[in-house]
Amino acid sequence: MNLLRGIGRLTIFALALALTTIIILTAAWLPVRIRSVRLSAWPTTLLARFFTRLFNVQYTCAEADKIRRRQGFIFPNHTSFLDIVLLLHIVPVRFLAKSEIRRWPFIGWIARAVDTVFVDRGDKSSRSQARMAITNIDPFPPVALFPEGGIFVPAEKLHPFRYGAFEIAARGSIPFMPVVFLYEPLDVVFWGDEPLLTAVWRFATYPGPIHARLFALKVVHPQPEDNPRQLALEAHGAMEAILTYSGHEDEALKSGI
Repeated sequence: MNLLRGIGRLTIFALALALTTIIILTAAWLPVRIRSVRLSAWPTTLLARFFTRLFNVQYTCAEADKIRRRQGFIFPNHTSFLDIVLLLHIVPVRFLAKSEIRRWPFIGWIARAVDTVFVDRGDKSSRSQARMAITNIDPFPPVALFPEGGIFVPAEKLHPFRYGAFEIAARGSIPFMPVVFLYEPLDVVFWGDEPLLTAVWRFATYPGPIHARLFALKVVHPQPEDNPRQLALEAHGAMEAILTYSGHEDEALKSGI
């Protein structure tokens, strides 16, 4: 049964992804904006919402309106490949992504069409160009940067933040909103030290439901004189408190809508 469930879900999603890619690449040629967002970006939100229904993800975000109106940066914790999907579920967020994603079929094509900023972290020139692009980017829709810099083991722990994103925010006086993803069961959606396809298959075959919650913290308005390290430590502490407290809120997570 699990085998059929996984094959069926992934087949349906692959077809939806292919159709969405065609729509996005076509719309990317049109200079049309809806609510100040490029027309080509909106299909990503529709696809993300279809995804959560298909894979039985029950998603709650009480602060969704705040995120929809957010200008500037969003700084989430990074636990799963679902983090990106669930941000797009709310609004066509843009991302800072590693440069190899640019070459991925479908996903990479979509990323390029919706103004994703790519960076090769091993190339100093690429990092500098990415910083410049993010600093000067239109503040809406928001840009999501994962300050942990990746997904690490153990899944339950918020790992130390890199200071680069906070330095960019301070230098440009760009407001940022820390947000925290909470999942139940976490082991089904966590993408650790394993091939992506292994994590996707585990997720696709799970009968569910999977409960997901996004908690938005207070927006921070940094100034050029602010210390990026201090900004990072304060955001880390606030987000870690949410993760710690969530251990006592399992029942709240299971009541997702």
